[in-house]
Amino acid sequence: MALLSPEHHLKFYVPLSSFFLGFGAWFFFRQMRFSNMACVLGGLGAGLNMHYFSNACWGLGQWTVSSAMILIALGLIVSPYIERLWIKGVLAGLCTGMAVMEGIDVGAILSIYVGVFLIFWFLSIGPDPAKGARKLLFVGVVLVLSAVLIALSTIYTLVGTQIKGTASVGQAESEKRDAWDRNTQFSIPKLESLRVIIPGLFGYRLDMYTTSTNPSTYYWGRVAEDPHIEEMESNDPQERSTAAASLGLPEQVQSIMAGNDRTEQEGIIDKVKGMLQRRHTGNGEYAGVLVCLLAVFGAASALRKSGSPFSVCERRTVLFWGGAALFSLLAAWGRHGFVYSFIYQLPLTANFRNPQKYMHPFNISLMILSGCGLEALSRQYLTKPARTESFLTQILAWGKRVSSFEKRWAFGCLMILSAALVGWFILKGSQAKLVNHLLHNGFDETAAPQIARFCASQVGWFIIYLTLSVSACALLGVIIICDLSRADIPWIRCYNYKEKFSMNPVVDLLRREPWEHRVNSRTWPAGGYMTPSLSGLCHWWLENDYPVNDIQSLEIDQAPRMPILDSSYLNLFGVSSERDIPRAVRLWQLTNTRYLLAGTDWEGPLNQLGQPPNSFQTVMRMNVVPKPGIVQPEDSGDLTVQTNGAGNVALYEFTHALPRARLYSDWKTVDDSKALQMLGSPEFDPEKTVLVAGDTPLTQVPVNAAADPGSVKISHYQSKDLVLEADAKTPAVLLLNDRTGDFWNVWVDQQPAAVLRCNYIMRGVFVPPGHHIIEFRFQPSLTLFYVSVATFGLGILLAGFVLVTQFSFPHGGS
Repeated sequence: MALLSPEHHLKFYVPLSSFFLGFGAWFFFRQMRFSNMACVLGGLGAGLNMHYFSNACWGLGQWTVSSAMILIALGLIVSPYIERLWIKGVLAGLCTGMAVMEGIDVGAILSIYVGVFLIFWFLSIGPDPAKGARKLLFVGVVLVLSAVLIALSTIYTLVGTQIKGTASVGQAESEKRDAWDRNTQFSIPKLESLRVIIPGLFGYRLDMYTTSTNPSTYYWGRVAEDPHIEEMESNDPQERSTAAASLGLPEQVQSIMAGNDRTEQEGIIDKVKGMLQRRHTGNGEYAGVLVCLLAVFGAASALRKSGSPFSVCERRTVLFWGGAALFSLLAAWGRHGFVYSFIYQLPLTANFRNPQKYMHPFNISLMILSGCGLEALSRQYLTKPARTESFLTQILAWGKRVSSFEKRWAFGCLMILSAALVGWFILKGSQAKLVNHLLHNGFDETAAPQIARFCASQVGWFIIYLTLSVSACALLGVIIICDLSRADIPWIRCYNYKEKFSMNPVVDLLRREPWEHRVNSRTWPAGGYMTPSLSGLCHWWLENDYPVNDIQSLEIDQAPRMPILDSSYLNLFGVSSERDIPRAVRLWQLTNTRYLLAGTDWEGPLNQLGQPPNSFQTVMRMNVVPKPGIVQPEDSGDLTVQTNGAGNVALYEFTHALPRARLYSDWKTVDDSKALQMLGSPEFDPEKTVLVAGDTPLTQVPVNAAADPGSVKISHYQSKDLVLEADAKTPAVLLLNDRTGDFWNVWVDQQPAAVLRCNYIMRGVFVPPGHHIIEFRFQPSLTLFYVSVATFGLGILLAGFVLVTQFSFPHGGS
């Protein structure tokens, strides 16, 4: 980001982060004193790993960087070149802290693996456990302290925004139990673990996130599927009936689900699927056939009773990462296994709502094991002198020359190949059943056959690459690159961003003085869209066009840990039916939501049911059409709107939405429960009265509640610094319809004043009569940030010192 423009940063972030991950793996293997081949090929397998590549393409390259930092931290721990333990601890700690800064909760999970490996390493590498324990204690303290110092500002921010004061699950046992289904929704089904060795077995991306019109690669697995669907499809009548009851379905439906009429049950299940969360994935889990084969070979070599290519310490290290890989996979199964139920009971783990994140340490473990397998291969076979006999002679004499381990390995590979072939034939013979399954799970008659054929083809490619991996040791690098590149390509989306962000009448209107209004296209900020034909386009604008043009929206794109303040406020205005429209209108009024995107059929209900009536005016009518030159839209970014007097969608203006800033001569100081009650009451008029929270009391009282308070305008607006000019005719409260929060400060005529919490969630300040300049500024303390920056600088200097001294005065074995 420091060297590239924002555009080039986005273009190169994925390859650069992937390269950095490969470098991290290479660094670890170099510190383990592996051969050049093992280091380079191990780095290739890590850099092209689909799990990280797909997440980076999805927009989460920071997880890739976080994992790279973890590998570097592990390399520093095992490095024989750094003799001073305090340097080893500081550098490893700084890398671990940076992993937390980049990966957030993923970094926190990975840091635990670093801690466990640190314990294992110092207690297993030396002959004296007591001496190892003393070293462990010293390095551990230094590592933790260094990690905390560099990540201090990030940790403080995360605790304040993601744990403290959030409406996420609490730590009480009852709260954890009630939130189990929600917090384990992103679990890896056991069968989908095969995605690690067969890319595309269950497809790649969701249909809404692909630029290809070919449906064969659509994801059809069950990650993130609501658990009620699986329960409704159970073979246990009691479980089906209980699931129907928990969904609030009528007793008649519960009786049907408890019966034996499968046809009637399937009709009910199909309707239920339309109401619940279905599949959702933005990443793949493929690690590479050869990478997995090498990982198994490394683990098997470590388990050899005799003739192992590893030293005792190396064997223990291989077994450690084998155990870490197994534990991580079991944890990633989430609600489909038993391990995560134990993890879930630990403090704060209920805030990690995604067991699938344990695939990060699983893939790191797999990378390390594959490097160990490459090193075993190198030591056993590639460093020996070439044989002079003919190839045929070597084949005929193979059985006499090889060890029992090699015979068992060859037999095991043959069995795996045979099982894969049998599985492929079974899958090919079951295409009709698979198509029928897909038809009953949301795919149409065009997509289902193509998806089934693609699934079978992926098993076929797996067999081909498995055969090559088993037999072609001389082409290991070529196989890794070809195999993982083939698997990674479907995650790459290529498009012209200038065309995607091309202007349209709606965005052009909304970007004019965008701080004066908000826009919305949902009845509730985190609910469904009001008009289905607008849902894709509005969501695209929310994630792309709105941020680019600084347009402010009421809609929530993602809020896994919503603050209690926001949750309590928004839940007051929930909409479940048409009769709840007045509540939605009240929310729009209070939040300065002046513009609304919806179908033309909404104009009547909004003006009839909303309060006050007839408050919505049509600004423009339009139709959703492909952008100029687009014949076949690939995604919602290829759509736009075209003004049309007879169009079926419209942009409405809500004339009674509160302005962004307003003066009030009448205010009431109330507690939070009373404020919520009044804000939701039709009798309360937010245009005349503002509510001030009891924890930010105002000592002044209104002089004349009916008096004209004056006027206010915004003269400068940025997200963290805004200036207003007010001409107050009476003592007044200035309401700024922006969310309040910690670290907001306000000055009236350059004099500090108290920030008021108004209308439960907004900012405000008291102003006396006269002309005033008011400035709101977001000013968190920079002390912790300075600590992190200073620690970062220390790390750079220390790393430079290590590099200079290592190359200038190499130690033995360097």
